[in-house]
Amino acid sequence: MRELILVYHAKSGVWNGLLDSIHKWASPSTYPCQLCAITYGHVSMKREWKKYIESLDFPVTFYHLDDLPSDYPETKLPCGFLRTSNGLQELISREEINSCKNVKDLISIVKNKLK
Repeated sequence: MRELILVYHAKSGVWNGLLDSIHKWASPSTYPCQLCAITYGHVSMKREWKKYIESLDFPVTFYHLDDLPSDYPETKLPCGFLRTSNGLQELISREEINSCKNVKDLISIVKNKLK
């Protein structure tokens, strides 16, 4: 059993999504969630990223900072976890996500980490 869990450094909900879209458009350099910035356009998930996560043969779950279950390890967001039969471990750090310039960079990191 494997599950990739990605956690945005953004709040959930339609209103927050709208505010985030405006923030990314108006001041991208101050937007706090690089995971959201590179995987989403102004309205929806980028096609290349969606296609990649749909190609994985295990579930991918997304959380926001306000809906992350309380039993997850405390860490800096955004980040990624991997759940296996051995438990939950951080797979991708905030620093690694923040180093990504685009979706291709993120996909490359995820692929390398999942090997």
